[in-house]
Amino acid sequence: MTFVLKQIPDIAVPVTIQVPGDDEPSTIHARWTLHPVSKTQTIMEQQRAGELDDDALVAQDLLGLEGITDDKGNAVPFSQDLVAQLMELAYVRRPLVMSWFAAQQGRVEAAAKN
Repeated sequence: MTFVLKQIPDIAVPVTIQVPGDDEPSTIHARWTLHPVSKTQTIMEQQRAGELDDDALVAQDLLGLEGITDDKGNAVPFSQDLVAQLMELAYVRRPLVMSWFAAQQGRVEAAAKN
């Protein structure tokens, strides 16, 4: 199979969340804007310099979340309110933000299984 050079605008990555008190971790999928390497480096520099915090990073690049249900098992639709709620949970915030970095490195679910 040959490599086809094309623009990929976004990428979905698994996000493993260990809910306190649960024996097994949960996995959701976050869809992120996929940036060229030069832009990713600029964003990372902005983060290091304190010019772009985690909340702003997530607000600008998170395109969707899948695999979240309410206590009745109904799918919770993606919204900024949901994102704000998740970013307030310490056990979700860090894995979600770290998934941005995984996305920019091109780590998709299939790669994680190998």
